[in-house]
Amino acid sequence: MSKPEGTERGGQSNSDNSEEKDWAAVKAFFDNAKTTKKPRPPKPSNAVTIAVSSRTLFNMVKERKVFEEEGLERYVEHQQELEDQPFSPGVSFPFVKALMNVNARLRELYPDSEELFDIVLMTNNHAQVGVRLINSINYYDLTIERFCMTGGESPIGYLKAYMTNLYLSKDSKKVQEAIEEGIAAATMFPCDSENELSDTQLRVAFDGDAVLFSDESEIIVKKHGLDTFFRHEKEFENKPLAQGPLKCFLETLGKLQRKFYTKNQRISCPIRTYLVTARSAASAGARVLKTLRSWGLEVDEALFLAGAPKGPLLQKIKPHIFFDDQMFHIEGAQELGTIAAHVPYGIGQKYHKGKHIDTSDTEKNEKI
Repeated sequence: MSKPEGTERGGQSNSDNSEEKDWAAVKAFFDNAKTTKKPRPPKPSNAVTIAVSSRTLFNMVKERKVFEEEGLERYVEHQQELEDQPFSPGVSFPFVKALMNVNARLRELYPDSEELFDIVLMTNNHAQVGVRLINSINYYDLTIERFCMTGGESPIGYLKAYMTNLYLSKDSKKVQEAIEEGIAAATMFPCDSENELSDTQLRVAFDGDAVLFSDESEIIVKKHGLDTFFRHEKEFENKPLAQGPLKCFLETLGKLQRKFYTKNQRISCPIRTYLVTARSAASAGARVLKTLRSWGLEVDEALFLAGAPKGPLLQKIKPHIFFDDQMFHIEGAQELGTIAAHVPYGIGQKYHKGKHIDTSDTEKNEKI
């Protein structure tokens, strides 16, 4: 599995050999513990690692209020008082359950393979809150064995150490930091009434520009208008777009999909991917499809909306998560029951509904 930049290994060093021995010991422990119902965690270098914050995995709105109004000490006391009471599911909970379903299918086909999803709980919670988090994870029978609890410090510095392929949080600043470190990341947003989601198939929907691809074409739209954009895309139709922050995550999904295809299970594959883009197909779609082809990637469905709202199509797709770089698309998805994740990347962050946002006052306030 591909990993974030900086996590690739070269030749075997003493530390590598030590790690191999450690993971061999873990494997032996789980293999010998015949009575355990929990599958052993995959080796991180082989896995697709999804790091989720505690506030996306569980609904911690009430607890957050205690922290903000009464302070840290009372917050920790509150969590200890209620540690036998599980949290209710949060916005990333259905996504995590879908990842576990894919793992179950992979283990049926490849019992000894470690090319699986590995879910890591990444939180700046105090370690004493960990008991309630563990109890909640066990209550819902989630397979999450790796935790990172940083006691108020930002967990971003640990993402590469955990070999993270995707980081999901409710904290937009942490997500921005992760993207700047070259890690796929998004800020998750709940919706008032969620669509009923598939129990048997993980569905992931991506926007194109500034998500899978760079924002180079979007810059032309914003600065020079659609006519110039259409001419530009036609002229450079055969030049692949540069990759965006979520390209590597689509790549890892594709690798897992191919494990099912190899077993002649394309039709029943438990992973399905979608490109949902505001681009026009005839005027600007060819470059997108040719870029994916040049990367050796494919999506199961490609929807070109020519500027039409994405919400109604997403309502039909019912993805477990939808990634987009522009908040008005996120809001439109939320309104119609889609769990959406904002990717704070590219020129789109300076615009809302096509209008330029004056960020000078905000930047001044941040410096005060």
